[in-house]
Amino acid sequence: MTVKVMLSFPDAFLAQVDALAEAEQRSRSELVREALRHYMATRTGALRPGDQPQARTAVESFAGLAQISPGTGENSAEDVRYWRDERQ
Repeated sequence: MTVKVMLSFPDAFLAQVDALAEAEQRSRSELVREALRHYMATRTGALRPGDQPQARTAVESFAGLAQISPGTGENSAEDVRYWRDERQ
C-alpha cells in the first residue's frame, strides 16, 4: 500500500530537487524515498559514510597517490603545495 505524504520545501531547495530528479530521469518521489532510505541506513549504522561510492572512489584515489608518492608524513598541506607547484 502506498500512502501520500505532504512535505514542504523552500522554493530554491525544491528547484534543486527537481533539477536532480530530472537529470537522473526519475520522479521527485523516487528521489526523496532514496534520500530517506540512505539517511535511515546511515543513522542506524547500516551504512557508513565510506560505503558511498563517491567516498570510496576518493579514498582509493588517495591511497593510490600515497603509494606513488608517500610524502614526508609530517605536513600533508605542504606536500600538496609541493606537488601542485611541481605540476606547473
